Amino acid sequence: MRNGLQEWLDGYITITVRGKRFERMLNMAVREGIRIWNIRRVGQEVGRCDILIRDYFRLRPFLRETGCRPHVERRGGLPFWLVRLRRRAGLVIGASLFLVGMYMLSSFVWQVEVQGVRQMRPEAVTNAAAQVGIKEGVWKAKLKESHVLQRELMSLLPEASRVIVDIQGTKAIIQVVEKEEPEKPAPPSPRHLVAKKRAVVHTILPEAGKSMVSVNQFVEKGQTLISGIIGNETRQKAVAARGTVKGEVWYVSNVTMPLAQVHYQLTGERQQTQYLLVGPFAVQIWPFKQQPFAQAESVEQRFQPSYAGFTSPIGWKTVTQAEVQPVRRELSMEEALQAAKQAAREDVLRQAGKDAVIQDEKVLHVKRENGKVYLSIHFSVIEDIAVEQPILGLPPAPQANGNS
Repeated sequence: MRNGLQEWLDGYITITVRGKRFERMLNMAVREGIRIWNIRRVGQEVGRCDILIRDYFRLRPFLRETGCRPHVERRGGLPFWLVRLRRRAGLVIGASLFLVGMYMLSSFVWQVEVQGVRQMRPEAVTNAAAQVGIKEGVWKAKLKESHVLQRELMSLLPEASRVIVDIQGTKAIIQVVEKEEPEKPAPPSPRHLVAKKRAVVHTILPEAGKSMVSVNQFVEKGQTLISGIIGNETRQKAVAARGTVKGEVWYVSNVTMPLAQVHYQLTGERQQTQYLLVGPFAVQIWPFKQQPFAQAESVEQRFQPSYAGFTSPIGWKTVTQAEVQPVRRELSMEEALQAAKQAAREDVLRQAGKDAVIQDEKVLHVKRENGKVYLSIHFSVIEDIAVEQPILGLPPAPQANGNS
């Protein structure tokens, strides 16, 4: 199995071999364990192939025996790349010094930014940060852990309820949450609690207002459950009705469950693709050619250096693909029914809302047809049926009839 990365590290050459016994020379070389790839005919008595540098000199006895003559056409790999770099030593040294300088400069804090202050003065926060070591020009390695810095800043800033220290590149960001007096909630407006759907009252616990229904009573949608009008016939007052009203509501759920279930599992085969990022473009660097998986899950990782809040437009991206294969499983009738019932329960509870409880369920119809199970099931659910309805105006007080 070829290893493209190892071939590049070892260095390889592309050679053209002239001679009538080219195939025999190849067979002899392969039997001796010499790695040769990309073999192709380019003429009547001319062949071309790729070979590692260290194996090229082992070909000499086979070339001599078969009367073939080699010619090096192209060189590739790390050794030749290093030779080219050595010819440009000044450029390499300059680039290395630049990268070292960038790394050294990025190891210091050059800006301290305060966010979130309204009543407090930003200068007070920066002075407190300087006391704990967060200031311009400080080496990031000398700073304490973020949670330690946050605790020390909290002790120096009694007006703050929370302090967050975040080091982003060469910038230290201090986010301050100031203490605030809790706002008193506005008094609720007058309202009724009415039924949001047809149901039979299961429990009713009024906290404010007047109960208008009783347990086991059937109610229609929109019917008043707890009235916000309290008082007697001569004197009435509107309040915000509060309380809990739960009712028994009925649902019919129709579910279709296929007997053939397909899910995907990892095969363990993975491959990586490296990209050079230049602005919005991604250029594939390695490998040059790759056979994609028929089905795969992809994970992408990006690296783009940043300095002083500026993100470089040049970066690196690695895409890892993990091969998956479909696995087909045939459910039994009992397993399909259980899965369909569970799906129906989840659907009903999603419709019924928070704290809903299924009290009873009854299968109405089951049918198996065309590789699927069709299920119709009736549910009785205990759920909160109360919803708020504003009171727009008080009803007029009754007038006393005068007799002359």
